[in-house]
Amino acid sequence: MVKMWNWLTVIFLVAVGGPLVTPWLMAASGMTVPDTLEKCGTATVGLVKSGDTLVTTDGLYIQLASIKAPELWSEGSDYVSWPHAAWARDKLERTVKGKMVRLFCEGETASFDGSTIAHVQLPSGEWLQDLLVERGAAYVFPRRNHLTGIDRLYAAEDTARNQRIGIWQTTNIVSADSEDIRTGWFQIVRGTVLNVATVGGQTFLNFGTDWRRDFTAEIPAAALRSFKKADVDPSSFQLKQVEVRGWVTWKGGPHIMLEGPGQIRAVSP
Repeated sequence: MVKMWNWLTVIFLVAVGGPLVTPWLMAASGMTVPDTLEKCGTATVGLVKSGDTLVTTDGLYIQLASIKAPELWSEGSDYVSWPHAAWARDKLERTVKGKMVRLFCEGETASFDGSTIAHVQLPSGEWLQDLLVERGAAYVFPRRNHLTGIDRLYAAEDTARNQRIGIWQTTNIVSADSEDIRTGWFQIVRGTVLNVATVGGQTFLNFGTDWRRDFTAEIPAAALRSFKKADVDPSSFQLKQVEVRGWVTWKGGPHIMLEGPGQIRAVSP
């Protein structure tokens, strides 16, 4: 009856000369975009460049907020595409190409290359980021001030991880004391924070007894403001099992810079 009523409503609007627009329905399945995000436009998707980058029909590049898909590089590039990168791009393309979508923003809205950073609502009403993460097509990876809906996205990621679908067919989770932590890679590192220390305005989460050699996560002074705004005290992670995610660099030992509280979460042992 509800479905019939919706169609009768559309027919009525046409009959009386009312406006007929693209129907933005509530999501029949999946999650809707968090209502605290601000609307920042609509667009029609023309191209899909990668698993997290869209190009609209008027040439606007859109970087999907709060997620990271496997990186896709063209043949002949100096870089190698990540596992499942082409699959993730194709899944996104089948989901959005040619469709009019709504954009929602928070915090910084432009990336370093000028792309618009946004959450996307599909014509069905579904939240695109949640859909991709739950299907194993992207990792959760929020920017410094992009925290809206982060708990829901992590729940979606846990679902995909438990089912070992998509990108989770190949694990990217390494132990903090493992030799598999690789400089230059995007990785999720799991371990117990042995101590938390603040030196020169920067906070360090040490996962081993020798900070010169063992894995460390660093929170720069500028990022500490984001932690405070989100009411996350870095010292609360001491002696807890956590996951941190980001690009691994070398700073005496393997090291990940935490630009915001969304890159770290406490997990069960």
